[in-house]
Amino acid sequence: MMSSVAIFRKRLLSYSETFIADQGQFLPHYRPVYCGFQKDKSGISMIANSTNILLEDNSYFGALQKILFRFGISSARKWLDRIKQEDPALVHAHFFNDGVDALKLADRLDLPLVTTLHGHDITKHKNASEQNPVTQQFFKQVDRVIAVSEFIADQALAKGCPEQKLVQHYIGIDLDKFTQPKIESEEPSLLFVGRLVEKKGCTYLLQAMEQLQMKYPDLRLNIIGEGELKTLLQQEVKARDINVSFVGTASAAEIREQLARCWLFVAPSVTAADGDTEGLGMVFLEAQALQTPVVSFRSGGLVEAVEEGVTALLSDEKDVTGLAEAIASLLEDSALRRDMGVAGRHRIEQHFDIRKQCVKLEQIYDELS
Repeated sequence: MMSSVAIFRKRLLSYSETFIADQGQFLPHYRPVYCGFQKDKSGISMIANSTNILLEDNSYFGALQKILFRFGISSARKWLDRIKQEDPALVHAHFFNDGVDALKLADRLDLPLVTTLHGHDITKHKNASEQNPVTQQFFKQVDRVIAVSEFIADQALAKGCPEQKLVQHYIGIDLDKFTQPKIESEEPSLLFVGRLVEKKGCTYLLQAMEQLQMKYPDLRLNIIGEGELKTLLQQEVKARDINVSFVGTASAAEIREQLARCWLFVAPSVTAADGDTEGLGMVFLEAQALQTPVVSFRSGGLVEAVEEGVTALLSDEKDVTGLAEAIASLLEDSALRRDMGVAGRHRIEQHFDIRKQCVKLEQIYDELS
């Protein structure tokens, strides 16, 4: 009989967390059982074909139940009994704060706990402080911590994670979703995909666009994403008088279509004032899978997502001139774009194929179950 794993996320499941749904789907020998406090309608359909067990569906107290459970006031017996029926071998939580909540869940189920750290959950100054007793207790009780990059592994160690509990593991992407042919748009085009927040560095791309547009008047930048800085960025576009379109949100399929059409994927991530830094950057993997060269800054874990000089051109954080020069060099050289695109696809196939990575993930599971 196939073993099962209780995959925990407080909200099941944000539309942006395709990587969690895919990782569960491609486990070869473990059956995913998704557990959480409440439903997130934006992405719950991604796990509709799997077992989903929500506290809000197994409680008389609704949203209040999660608070009662956290503080040990409620046993949440019905929810726990429903999870036990699936006979999980371990609990796998995603993100630091969810891992903290999952400690109680794993304890009540008498199961080992694995927690994956992704990025902002460990890099922000206010998160997972080494002096925080919650952080200390978490690293003491958790059985295994998975870091999505070497950069995040270093962050975890700096916050007090015991080295013997830590393992670095790349999640990967489903390559079967990335089969579109690379057909560039007629006019030169750049694509940015990401939340419109400080960490994503969109303002530096707009500054580079102003430089580039003097030489390439037909160059267009499409921005996919929403966020707190959208209004300010729109005002900046107007002030700089540059060819930029704000697309808003887009489905995963629409993003893939845009990635296959654009000449370059440009997302100049930076370290935000609060410490928030790119953990790896799944969209950088997706761009390479569709044979699209990447241009960015050397920031956080994204330097592991790409291979500088082979699949991507990188410059130092906030170096707008370097960013513009890298973009220009690729706009001028179609053969270089093609070669970097081919190399990008090969890199993803070799190192970030989710099927291969899930085999490795199960080896981590097997050590604990």
